[in-house]
Amino acid sequence: MRGLTTALTWALFTLSSLAAADALQPRQGTASLNQVTCGSNKYSRVDVDAAVAEGCRLHAAGKQIGRQNYPHTFKNFEGLPFAAAGPYQEFPILSSGAVYTGNSPGPDRVVFNPNLNGQCLYVGTITHTNAPTTNGFVLCVESYLAGGSSTASATPSSTSTAAAGATSAAGEDGAVRLAGEGLMAVVGAVAGLLVL
Repeated sequence: MRGLTTALTWALFTLSSLAAADALQPRQGTASLNQVTCGSNKYSRVDVDAAVAEGCRLHAAGKQIGRQNYPHTFKNFEGLPFAAAGPYQEFPILSSGAVYTGNSPGPDRVVFNPNLNGQCLYVGTITHTNAPTTNGFVLCVESYLAGGSSTASATPSSTSTAAAGATSAAGEDGAVRLAGEGLMAVVGAVAGLLVL
């Protein structure tokens, strides 16, 4: 019985470690993205996907559009934490819902890594709105789908201002807490079986 207890304990420990690590992985791409809020502008996953797709398409073709030549390198002078390492490119996302074609870029940008494991992937959204310096950026707030409901994400790509970070942190803590509660239910059930 002791061998079985040890084996089950080790299995549960391994499972809990994997579950916790998975819950804290930064999000890359937009598969579970629900909405992004940049100041008062709100963008759906479809909006983000469209902007990223056009930025990636232009980058792959070696083309840039508009007076400020988008997409172009985002050097991240602000030290903003994104869902993945660079190099980064930035491309405008427009509050009108249209895809940027070279006119006024507005204040908001999608950020993507043009070659993350061979793919061009979204890593975050930034805005000039409420930035502490002229032409500076802050991160926008992302919400993610979780079991059909939206939760604020605290992944590195979603911490914006202190208030947004606090909202985001609550979302991650909730997700981790729920994962932990589910795991504890499994541990409790297995422990009950061992007592029998």
